[in-house]
Amino acid sequence: MGEQEKVAGPIAEGIDRFKLDHETYFAIMYQANMVEWPEDQQNYTLIHREGTQGFEAGGVSDDAPWALMTATFQPLPGFPGGEYPAEAKDGRTEGMEGYNVYCGQQVGEAKSPGRGQGAADVAGIKIVGDVDPSDIVQGGVGDCWFLSGLSSLAEFDGAVLRLFRNTPGGIEGRPAAGPNSYTVTLWDCATWTEVDIVVDERLATPPGGGQGLLGCGPSVTGELWACYVEKAVAIHCGGWDKIDGGQCTHAWALLTGCKDLYTISEDSPGMYRCYGKYNPNEERWEPRANSPHDGYQALWNMPWPELGGGGESGEPIDTDDLFERLAAWDAGNYILAAGTKAGDDSDSTGGIVDGHAYSILTIARNAAGHDDIDLIKMRNPHGSGEIDSGEWDDDGPGWDRYPDVKAALNPEVKDDGIFWVSKSEFFQYFKTIYVCAKDMTAFKDD
Repeated sequence: MGEQEKVAGPIAEGIDRFKLDHETYFAIMYQANMVEWPEDQQNYTLIHREGTQGFEAGGVSDDAPWALMTATFQPLPGFPGGEYPAEAKDGRTEGMEGYNVYCGQQVGEAKSPGRGQGAADVAGIKIVGDVDPSDIVQGGVGDCWFLSGLSSLAEFDGAVLRLFRNTPGGIEGRPAAGPNSYTVTLWDCATWTEVDIVVDERLATPPGGGQGLLGCGPSVTGELWACYVEKAVAIHCGGWDKIDGGQCTHAWALLTGCKDLYTISEDSPGMYRCYGKYNPNEERWEPRANSPHDGYQALWNMPWPELGGGGESGEPIDTDDLFERLAAWDAGNYILAAGTKAGDDSDSTGGIVDGHAYSILTIARNAAGHDDIDLIKMRNPHGSGEIDSGEWDDDGPGWDRYPDVKAALNPEVKDDGIFWVSKSEFFQYFKTIYVCAKDMTAFKDD
């Protein structure tokens, strides 16, 4: 939930305030029988719309019933008869078996965002606004590998806009009142050629009539671009099960067509080696497929990327050297991500989810001029969930000890999935690093 604003005062006044400013407030909650109390003893809670991704009326007192009023937007008109026009359907949303099934269950009915169907009915709905890594909020599909890769790509605004460049009429001002469709341009990994995936506006919902969307949801500012890129990728790869689990490097192959993709893994305590899909014996790239579950699965020892120092295949480097290379790759506008230790993603260690992929957003080497302070800014694709009690968590002790570092990096005390870790914390929690060795400067919109 977003901010919960607790107010002492008459509940009737609070309801009026809520109704008059529903763009600010998502809901009002109060103890139901309190409306009969003297006004000077009444209170209520206003729940802010900003930051509210989902809402469950739980955690309130069991001593008395509670009342909850919410405000839902329908920014777009419904369709005649309530049915999506047959001529506007993409032929895949219903007609593709893999897209209709996830983990052996039939997915829920596809719904149109913003049309009062309970799917992304949010204020300020749009396809693209100010593209940001925080626009991505993972849903119920296990595709953190893809969404972390997409979140890292979102550092470069132009790269996201480029994915939609073949949409007839463009995406400015979308979604429009009539049925909408979007063309997402991805790479076919078998042929290394670009292909256009046309999707209609409908998005899958969870099995069994669950609330919200099956895949990722809209951003807190109502942006839908990530939802449609994810839908296109699910279709491109053969269905939801085909994108359940994977690697960030594969996400970048689909999104950028880059072959120079590296997986850097800890082979022994504190020592890392570089791997990839290039077969040195036959001097060729191993065959890929669109789904990370298909195609050649193993990795070969690879020479280290030239930027940052290079190095022979199989050459191990330590964490100090690897951090310096990370800083060089970040400065060179490479796309970066990291994976945690193997495990169940329902478990966590120190707030860091096991078996999970995170975006690397920024490397701060010698932060604010301190030779002994090296920091890394990370993002959880869940859109929430951060390190617990880290030296540099949102309100960690490091910021108080070094106010100049705080002024330079400006951390936000907010459960948005974005957090800072020290170099030692990074290598403690993250055992795999993913690198897309492509200079994205051309796609950076400052």
